[in-house]
Amino acid sequence: MTRMYSEAAETARDYYNSDDADNFYFHIWGGEDIHIGIYASDEEEIPRASERTVATMASRLALTPESRVVDAGAGYGGAARWLARNAGCSVACVNLSEAQNERNRLITHAAGLDGLVDVHDATFERIPAEDERFDVAWSQDSLLHAGDRAKTLAEFDRVLKPGGEVIFT
Repeated sequence: MTRMYSEAAETARDYYNSDDADNFYFHIWGGEDIHIGIYASDEEEIPRASERTVATMASRLALTPESRVVDAGAGYGGAARWLARNAGCSVACVNLSEAQNERNRLITHAAGLDGLVDVHDATFERIPAEDERFDVAWSQDSLLHAGDRAKTLAEFDRVLKPGGEVIFT
């Protein structure tokens, strides 16, 4: 099946599927959450600072077990699993790196969160979901990879329920 990603998305996909990027983010960066962290000190470990970013973002939302979240640019799914574990909500991970998505599926399965976290090989310029499906569109450090940011925001609008929220870094 041939996918038609924008040039920017295709460039990001090639990069994040490369062995160099996958090895760096999984082994050196921590492999759970590859996004930028909020650090409490210069010595703090990347995973703790990354988790603090997720917790800070989540604290600005009224998430419940009934909430549905789309995580646009989910990487290895660390934020999605955090949201599922801590808020009980369901999360659809949309990510264009098959390498990251495979790791996400394996880690999510090992965590016993398959029922709350789904992983989709897709771009957030074309989210594989029906209209008005989600309460929250969540994106960490990923919108820069959108070839057409206006199209991405329109896609968020399409998949969000009326009154839905967008939160991003």
